[in-house]
Amino acid sequence: MKHAMILAFALALTAPALAQSNAPTGSAAAGSGGSAAVGGQSASTLGVGAVSNSPTSSSQAMGMGGAASGDKVKTHAGVHGNKNLNGNAMAMAHDGGEMAKSHTICHDRNDSVACRTKTMAHEPGSKPVKSTSEGSAAIQ
Repeated sequence: MKHAMILAFALALTAPALAQSNAPTGSAAAGSGGSAAVGGQSASTLGVGAVSNSPTSSSQAMGMGGAASGDKVKTHAGVHGNKNLNGNAMAMAHDGGEMAKSHTICHDRNDSVACRTKTMAHEPGSKPVKSTSEGSAAIQ
């Protein structure tokens, strides 16, 4: 009887760890980045994320960054979240006419990473030049 109680107690303590084993195991990493330039204005952003799962634990990491050069510049980069990470980086430079900007967004989920960067360069009198780049990966 005493051994049955000890076994039942031991199984109750390990039940949460056994429940985690249904999550996909492995790791995934992805990122994206881009730059835009026109005249004397330039802007670049970059983002990268990674997730890793084992039967007993998981971890996530993310980095974001941006830089701009020109007459009037504005940059911002940050990561927030707890279980799922979200990152945002923005950079812009302009002189009142010519403008370059770049914007990167990344999302870490428990089994995947996705990042997207959009850039634009604009010169007065012409159409803006835009581009998009994406990177994603998932634990299989």
